[in-house]
Amino acid sequence: MKKSLTIIGAGAWGSALAIVLSDKFDHIFLIAKNQNSIEKIGIQHHALSKPFSNNISLGCNYGVIDKSEAILIATPSYAFSSVLSSIKSHLNKKPIAWVTKGFDPNNGNLLHETFTQKLPGYYPCIISGPTFAAEIVEKKPAAIVVASEDKATRDFWVDTIQTNSLRAYTNSDIIGVQVGGSVKNILAIAAGISSGLGFGANTQAALITRGLAEMTRLGVALGGETITFQGLSGMGDLVLTCSDDLSRNRRFGKELSNNIPAEQAIKNINATVEGFNALKLVIKIADKYQIEMPICEQVLSVIKGTKTPNEAVTELLLRKPNQE
Repeated sequence: MKKSLTIIGAGAWGSALAIVLSDKFDHIFLIAKNQNSIEKIGIQHHALSKPFSNNISLGCNYGVIDKSEAILIATPSYAFSSVLSSIKSHLNKKPIAWVTKGFDPNNGNLLHETFTQKLPGYYPCIISGPTFAAEIVEKKPAAIVVASEDKATRDFWVDTIQTNSLRAYTNSDIIGVQVGGSVKNILAIAAGISSGLGFGANTQAALITRGLAEMTRLGVALGGETITFQGLSGMGDLVLTCSDDLSRNRRFGKELSNNIPAEQAIKNINATVEGFNALKLVIKIADKYQIEMPICEQVLSVIKGTKTPNEAVTELLLRKPNQE
């Protein structure tokens, strides 16, 4: 048993990790946004099937980090930078990692770039992969990847995160793992649109395959390795989020397929849709590096309301044929 862990972010994913890891720690401090969030969550997150165990404390005071062995960030991407600033004085060289997916909307950085700027001297570490919180908390077998350029950091978090039902792998390609975890959310929106329009398995297979090509092109341009996108944080996460309605990004796409405006669709989902948050930024980066991302571009057109979902699909199908 380890002594204690602080998880910052009491959404479904942070809450699920607290429950799953509670068997490995004497105490887990789960940090919510504010007191209202704490009262709303209560003893069980509404998206999960199990309540918090007795050794999980829900609060909103970063001072508990002083008592913790390590820190895991599970906030949405838009809060990542401010959280780093808030916890800096409490860290005292303790291991820190994050399960947040997406780019930093404040500056367009990958999250490890923001991390390095805010916390020089700390090794960045991202934990990503094909995992739904609702299944993890029920201890259904899954696999995840721990990415850091520092071996000791990777080894620490593998030992921390792995359980009898959650298998951890390592990767040193922190760029590729982050790009995969971000772009797959946009492609899941496309999958939701496709499903909502009544298209079948053929369409989904084509979308996933060509979406993987888009993701890989962008990731390699940013410095990632091609092989990373064939693994858990690339193909694995893409297949998961495109294929099941536990994905809020896919559900958001299904809302869009009914010609519901994006802002209303977000309200209907009533949760953070990281693909929506990352989309404009990803297209901007792709344009900078002259990377073709036609699926992502059509998703943006639908969200902006310049094309209907059917028009976007038609334009994709009528693109000039080229080599796979």
